[in-house]
Amino acid sequence: MGYYYNSYLNVLKREFMFVIIAFGLLAITFFIWAGVPVFIIGSAVASLTTSQFLVNLCISFSVAIIFSLYFLPINLKVAHDIAVTKKRSSYNSFMRIEVMWILVIAGILQIILSVVLR
Repeated sequence: MGYYYNSYLNVLKREFMFVIIAFGLLAITFFIWAGVPVFIIGSAVASLTTSQFLVNLCISFSVAIIFSLYFLPINLKVAHDIAVTKKRSSYNSFMRIEVMWILVIAGILQIILSVVLR
């Protein structure tokens, strides 16, 4: 985990403009990455099942996937740095980073949804 932390710090120091652009786009397009999964995907899954847990899980994962796309340039740079350091393919490093981002964001959103809907 130390490799990832140090690599993110190095990339964020070198490419700080990526962070500014990502947060700017997140603020401007909030209703796309938060609204589409909640209203469109949530209602589609709700029409297929009666389980509120599955609806919340699908909403969390779809928000996490769309949210992680905003940080794609940063994650690509970090994946390249990790691939060079650990001597493995950039694709393998990138997939690990993206899956980690998606799982962490989905977990955080699932916790938030369970607290809000309680």
